[in-house]
Amino acid sequence: MLTRNSENSNLLPLRHTAEHILQAAMQELYPNIKRVMGPPIEEGFYFDFDLEERISEADFAKIEEMMDKVIAADLPMTKVPVSQEEARELFADNKYKLDLLDEIKERGEEITLYVMGGKGDRFYYADLCIGPHVKSTGDVKAIKLLGLAGAYYKGDEKNKMLQRIYGTAFENKAELGEYVTLLQKRKDNDHRELNKILDIFATSELVGKGFILYTPNGTIIKNELKNHLLTVCKKYGAKEVDIPHLAKIDLYQKSGHAEKFKDELFKVVSHYDEEFVLKPVNCPHHTQIYASRPRSYKDLPIAYVESTQQHRDEKPGAIGGLNRARSFEIDDGHTFCTPDQIKAEAIKILTIMKEFYEVFGMWGKHWVSLSFRDPKTPEKYIGDEAGWNTAQHMLLEINTELNLNGKIMEGEAALYGPKIDIMLKDALGNDRQLGTVQIDFAMPGRFGLVYTDKDGIEKTPVMLHRAILGSYHRFIANLLENTGGALPLWLSPVQIALIPISESHHAYASEIERKFKEEGLRVEVFDRDDTMQSKIRDAQMRKIPYMFVLGDREVSNKQVSVRTRDNVNVGAVDVDFALSKIKNIYLTKSLDLW
Repeated sequence: MLTRNSENSNLLPLRHTAEHILQAAMQELYPNIKRVMGPPIEEGFYFDFDLEERISEADFAKIEEMMDKVIAADLPMTKVPVSQEEARELFADNKYKLDLLDEIKERGEEITLYVMGGKGDRFYYADLCIGPHVKSTGDVKAIKLLGLAGAYYKGDEKNKMLQRIYGTAFENKAELGEYVTLLQKRKDNDHRELNKILDIFATSELVGKGFILYTPNGTIIKNELKNHLLTVCKKYGAKEVDIPHLAKIDLYQKSGHAEKFKDELFKVVSHYDEEFVLKPVNCPHHTQIYASRPRSYKDLPIAYVESTQQHRDEKPGAIGGLNRARSFEIDDGHTFCTPDQIKAEAIKILTIMKEFYEVFGMWGKHWVSLSFRDPKTPEKYIGDEAGWNTAQHMLLEINTELNLNGKIMEGEAALYGPKIDIMLKDALGNDRQLGTVQIDFAMPGRFGLVYTDKDGIEKTPVMLHRAILGSYHRFIANLLENTGGALPLWLSPVQIALIPISESHHAYASEIERKFKEEGLRVEVFDRDDTMQSKIRDAQMRKIPYMFVLGDREVSNKQVSVRTRDNVNVGAVDVDFALSKIKNIYLTKSLDLW
């Protein structure tokens, strides 16, 4: 069973020690190595180092062999406090450690080493570290190196590119084996790999890195998701709006986003004396729709919803597939309400999320994050302390009232307010954010938004930000990876593959195609010159839910022989029966195939 460091207190010291074992092994094999750093991470650990020789995965076998020797030596892990002078002498030939010592000195922190073994031991090794660790290297029973990457020193592209090795460790070999199997499943289900078969999206160097081109198949998926989302939102009173992709930079200076996204703004040059940017967020635009006319308490709440593009100049090295792009469509919505409407409107948004996600079978498998600001860094957020305290208290009330069992996550708040994030641990063990609702007391005031209350006095509304699915790019990537590309019927670009056995059955296939398309179903005739089994394999590879095999018997009896993509052979059924059943599955968004 996949276990993260945060979920098992035993794994953190185990994996931290495993990383030190890796460092000792690397020092033994590559004496000229300059060790940099290597913390435990969510599912394992990594080690950054400076070495002229390039390490490849072909070297992993000998590195792991050396790590096994370090483990077999059963060397104790000992914490040793040292002075700045002692530490600088120990690491005199390592500029990276000296740099770290300067930082520790500036922070006024104690310096500690973790020492492996004792002087005279073959693998005697010491490093700047505060722990935690297991008692001995012999306590590490199951360890594996996983991959390589490059990493700029301190994450700054102006610094030297270091080499990085990723690894993991578990308490026993059985758990490690399960994890390795899961990693292979993740690799097989990577949306970029699935896309090679399913043809969902394309990229182009001419268009630019990080700009996704949806194919006809991908566009069907995105439009079906959008229609479902808008239907649910409108059911609960939201009104659809439409905003431009450009705005004057003044808009984002006023909202605070120009500073937050200063390194990610796409600036647009005008022939006239105005500076424009491609919108990185949508909420400031929605404030201006609200501000376009006088508002009364009788008008509130007002809820806007739309799906629209956002644009952020992400670093090229961070861009990858659908998960991180420079331009992406997001479902976005904002509710303007009075303070006493906050709780009811937040609960309404959570109800929308529940209804939206139930059709995917995701609701009920989620956990809830109460994302609060970090009280140690108030400068990272806009708005006053009183507003933040009020908003966070309201989220706690909602959490209690709805029995959400939310976990308080300090430092995870949005720029302008705390939020409830609905999180899902999917079939591959990844935490995915499903949706979010955020309380914002700050932005309405920054834009001077008002409504006239019952007493005739102008007051400032509260703004609720919400996303149900978030980025369509990421949501589609998650769906593909979680299902292995076997999407539910209603999302499948091709729902039925018509497979005529021979050319003499093509006319019947065309008749069936026309009949099903008239009912709004997506059908493709496999009329190429190939064997029936080859056509069936092709349809199964493309994850098409149904295959209709059409031969002499089917033509004579006005039937179709139905197979599903998961190898269920339904057999021959009447055409009208198949049409009625499949159409019902499509319209109800059922997860069943038959």
